[in-house]
Amino acid sequence: MEIKKYSKIGILIIGILLLIGNVFAFGVGSAYHDKHPLEISAGETKLIIFNLQNMPGPEDISLKPEITEGGEIMQLIDDKDISVPVGASIDITAKVIIPIDAKIGEVYPIGITFTTISKSESGAFGLGGSVGKSFNVVIIPTAEQAARAKELKSLSSKIVYWIIGIVVLITIIFLIRAFLKKRKGI
Repeated sequence: MEIKKYSKIGILIIGILLLIGNVFAFGVGSAYHDKHPLEISAGETKLIIFNLQNMPGPEDISLKPEITEGGEIMQLIDDKDISVPVGASIDITAKVIIPIDAKIGEVYPIGITFTTISKSESGAFGLGGSVGKSFNVVIIPTAEQAARAKELKSLSSKIVYWIIGIVVLITIIFLIRAFLKKRKGI
């Protein structure tokens, strides 16, 4: 019984080792990710780059890009099938267009998937895979809005200091008056 168990494990390991040579080694890189979202203001447009890399693998690969999330604000500049030669990397450009009525702090999730297109001959079984990239687009204030917010904060600080000063002055006047009344009463 134990021999059959070890035989099955051995066959499984040999099978995995034989398949390792047929693994596609491609990846997608971008300046934006979970911990580094794209920050952009309402009404702005930005071009972003996705870098496709075909690490040393058995052959050139063909990929089909697909926006899986955020299609309302992102579009691919060239959404045709992409061929990436072995050992090469190719940049794919996408355009992010933020609506003018987007609210500050609003978050738009973005997702894109690149799927291998199987080149198998008719009747053959082709293995494929896909790699995705996702990140958030966060709406931030424009430079003008940020400067205005800073001015308002500065103005509100000044008002608070004036109010505190007036309260302290009234308190001092009240204490001096009370002290003088008490002194006259002695």
